[in-house]
Amino acid sequence: MTTRRDLKRRVRDRQGRTGESYMTALRHVLAQRDEPAPERAPVPVVELIDISEAATAIGMQCGARLVPWLADRIHVGAALRRLVDVLLATTADPAFDKMRSVVLYGACPTNEPIDFPARQRFLDRVRAGLGGISDHGQMLALAVDGQLGTEMVLFGLWLQPVAYLRYKPLVCLSSPDGMAKIGQLGLYDVAWR
Repeated sequence: MTTRRDLKRRVRDRQGRTGESYMTALRHVLAQRDEPAPERAPVPVVELIDISEAATAIGMQCGARLVPWLADRIHVGAALRRLVDVLLATTADPAFDKMRSVVLYGACPTNEPIDFPARQRFLDRVRAGLGGISDHGQMLALAVDGQLGTEMVLFGLWLQPVAYLRYKPLVCLSSPDGMAKIGQLGLYDVAWR
């Protein structure tokens, strides 16, 4: 606020001395500034890799994306097959119903409000090496064969935020440390396309 007032005062002083219009005086005052314009920090963005073709090839009915730091650590096709196998093997378990309905049957449910404490507890368990499904059924952690041994992979559903928007839901493959990176960036800084 003080900087802006100072700028206005300098422009008005110049305007009074020269008789210039406010805009002309503003242009001259801005050109005479000694201070360089502050540099803007780049906005960090995670560009996810589209693996929908591999997902469709094994019968998945939703789109799929992969975080870039996991791409060299796992075999994508094997991880997706492991997800499908687990969903088929747990048909009697209602905790998997939401993930199963999206991944195997193409359902398009809306996203529910996030229970952050429950989500944090789930992610803490995953980081400790425990797999399983989250309380809200939108995240599943599975151990899959990786390039350097067993790797914990987190499968998270990306659902439509409201009922009137219609688009194909996604499953995003990440690592437990990757979800922390995405959480630090913020939901809207992720390139989901």
